[in-house]
Amino acid sequence: MIWAFCLLLTIGAASGIKKSVQMEDIFNPSLGVEHSHWLVGPIYHMASNAEVKGFLDLISDDEAVVFIEAFWKQRNANTPVFQDTPQDIFEQRCEEANKRFSENAFPGQRTDRGTIYILYGEPESVTYESPRKVGDRTVEVWTYAKDAEAGLDGERPKKTFRFVEIDDSTVFFTGQQQKPRDRLRRRNSGF
Repeated sequence: MIWAFCLLLTIGAASGIKKSVQMEDIFNPSLGVEHSHWLVGPIYHMASNAEVKGFLDLISDDEAVVFIEAFWKQRNANTPVFQDTPQDIFEQRCEEANKRFSENAFPGQRTDRGTIYILYGEPESVTYESPRKVGDRTVEVWTYAKDAEAGLDGERPKKTFRFVEIDDSTVFFTGQQQKPRDRLRRRNSGF
C-alpha cells in the first residue's frame, strides 16, 4: 500500500481550491482497500467539508458504497438527458489522467497534474518557462481561458497552474515559500 504513506495533496495554494492536506487526514482506515483512499485526489476538492467529515466517519465498506452512490447521485441529478454526467466526466478524465500523468507508483488521478486535469479538463495551452539560473528547473505552465467554465469542483480554474519536476515527480509549484523539493519529500516520506 504505497499510497497509504504521507501523500501531500499540493494544489491547495491555488485560489478556489481547498488547502493542502496530508493523505492520512483523508484516508479512512476503517474501510477496505477499495474505499479507504476514495477522497485522495480530486474527490477531496469536489466534496464539501461536511461530505469529507461524513466519509471519514464511515465504519464499513457497505456504508462507503451507499455514501459514494449518494455523492454522485447529488452531482448527476440536474444533468440534461443527452449530456455526460459529472460522474461520467470524472471517470473519463481519471482514465486519461492515469494514462498521461502516472509517476513514481502514483496513479495519474492522484498526482498534482492529474488532479487539475480531472477537475478542469484540458488546459487552453501548456508552455514551459526556462530556468532563470543554473540549478533551477523548467516550469510547466498550464493556462486556462479567463472565461473557462466551472470545473467538477464547482469553481472556475485559476488562470495558470505551474508544475515543476523534482526527482521524477511533477508537483504543483507556487514559487512561494515552500520549495518543490520539500513538497516532494513530504509527499514521499516513509518510502
